[in-house]
Amino acid sequence: MNKKIESNDLFELKSITQVTAINGNIFAVLNRVDKQENTYFADIISINNKNEVKKWTDGGKNVNPVQVGDYLVYLHNGDLMRMPLSGGSAEQLTKDAKISKLVSGKDGQTVFYQSSDSKVPAKFETAKFPETRRVHRFDNRHDGIGWVDNQATDTIYRYNIKMNQRNAVYSSKYDLSLQDANAKQNRLLVIKPTNPTLETESDETRAVYDVDLTKDTEKQVTASIAKGEFSYASYSPDGKKIAVVGNDAKYPNATVNELYIYDEVSDKLTDATEDFEGEVFGSITADFIQNEGSHLVWMSDTNFVFSGVTHGHSVVFEYNGHDITKLFEGHCHVVDLTAIDGEIYFSLSTPNTPSQLVQLVDQQLDVKFDPNANFSAQHDYADVTPFETPSKDGKTTVEGWVLKYTGSSNHLPVILYVHGGPQANYGESFFHEFQVLASRGYAIVYVNPRGSTSYGQEFETGVIGRYGKEDFADVQSGLDAALSQFADLDEQNTFIAGGSYGGFMSSWAIGHTDRFNAAIVQRPVSDWHSLYGTSDIGVRFIRKELGKDLYDEGGLEYYWDCSPLKYAHNVKTPTRIQHGEFDMRCPVNQSEALFTAIKQTGTPVDYIRYPQSFHGFSRNGLPNLRIKRLSDIYEWFDKYLR
Repeated sequence: MNKKIESNDLFELKSITQVTAINGNIFAVLNRVDKQENTYFADIISINNKNEVKKWTDGGKNVNPVQVGDYLVYLHNGDLMRMPLSGGSAEQLTKDAKISKLVSGKDGQTVFYQSSDSKVPAKFETAKFPETRRVHRFDNRHDGIGWVDNQATDTIYRYNIKMNQRNAVYSSKYDLSLQDANAKQNRLLVIKPTNPTLETESDETRAVYDVDLTKDTEKQVTASIAKGEFSYASYSPDGKKIAVVGNDAKYPNATVNELYIYDEVSDKLTDATEDFEGEVFGSITADFIQNEGSHLVWMSDTNFVFSGVTHGHSVVFEYNGHDITKLFEGHCHVVDLTAIDGEIYFSLSTPNTPSQLVQLVDQQLDVKFDPNANFSAQHDYADVTPFETPSKDGKTTVEGWVLKYTGSSNHLPVILYVHGGPQANYGESFFHEFQVLASRGYAIVYVNPRGSTSYGQEFETGVIGRYGKEDFADVQSGLDAALSQFADLDEQNTFIAGGSYGGFMSSWAIGHTDRFNAAIVQRPVSDWHSLYGTSDIGVRFIRKELGKDLYDEGGLEYYWDCSPLKYAHNVKTPTRIQHGEFDMRCPVNQSEALFTAIKQTGTPVDYIRYPQSFHGFSRNGLPNLRIKRLSDIYEWFDKYLR
């Protein structure tokens, strides 16, 4: 009998990402979690047409492989490296450069990269004689990083790999994101805000600029969408068209991303995917994939292939210069993709396939490389079954999944899991945490309530100004439907868990119902009023999500009515609270207040703080704490099994 998935299997499983074509072979990044070093490693590999795998690096974080002439160029722990493709040792070209983005110049000799020059230490470094920190920017902190350096400069460098020469070509002291480059035409694509000098509020615009380095000019190619929030841009091979992904911010915080085409000749930006009910590129909430790569690859000067997410699974399309054709749709998550000689390859994940490299052949998938083949042969993954149910108000359909080891029991205890966001979605991707909980004898029910992405604009905006209403009804409807449709689920043993928005929902639920045996509330929003000024996204996020500003008439009362903390005195459900001490998205005061309120009721409650952990530590935090967090979850639920 094969083994089930355990917590420590996190150190055995690998994922393949950042697939790209070099010298007629597939190059990719192979990601793993190292137990001894308690960190994440990534190595560059290649797979030839005989499916033979070659490892090019060993140790550290090696990512972003690109071909420059006869060299493989990549980043090693944030520095630029080059290695002869014919064989030989790697050479480090920069030192402590802190490179955040690397793109090819597409001329066979040049790359462009972006790095940040900051002299202010991160928030969480300590010193024997510490200095003070002066804060005066409105946007002054970022979760996962720390406090923003007011004097930091982002610089884009041009590096000639053959000549080993570097020169700075573009810089900004405000948010900047290098997207693409064309060295022959001496052009760059960057994304940056349009009003970065605002003093009293956030500039949430993110516009695409085509920079002409020769003329020292730049053109805002998304100018026709003045308030647009764009996240991706790339040149066609001839530089005459630009593919752009983003939205017009018509529905603040919840506008579905579209794919646009900018034509340099006509100077027009055209929406190419307005009929797609889903999210261009998109993502699926999970905890396994590291270093996700590109979701679009140009096949010619007019054609490209790209992916999207709809109803919690991936779709791959081709754009032929005028129309979009669906090439593939399946119960999987397409992580990134590339092409060689017209053949399309992508890395994917499914609920019971951690990671594979596949080739798309006549709408079928041919597996080229599975880094977990030996592991999978010795282990059984939990089964996943989709289900759906009408919403309680009859206005939509709630979709979800049940993940469990079939046949292990006729009375499986049930954990209802709620995703974060709320503008996110569960779907057809591998979720290590769910597999571990299933191996402990639980069935995991996870659903996409209103507010989730990948179901179209109306569904995604359904939570705005409605927190704790239809979304709460949807997660309960999902649980009720699963209990009704799956005979081996035990309705006498139900639990709830969730983080971030899922932490809001789980703490809201236990203040409004006693149906759950126990709850795990993770990094929650419990008090909107206090979150308003303490979160790194507080003001701009909350006023949009709740549909009212704190200082609007009746704002304070409305914020309190929407806060789980208001109802904490009703909690009779044994509750464990989990929070990372470095969290700047939902700071620890949210959990501290909730713990104090529940504790006074006499209901069993405890509160676990995880050191050196930001908001997303369950996905990319210190590995030993990820394992500890999992044991803390099933320990609590095991305690309250009936």
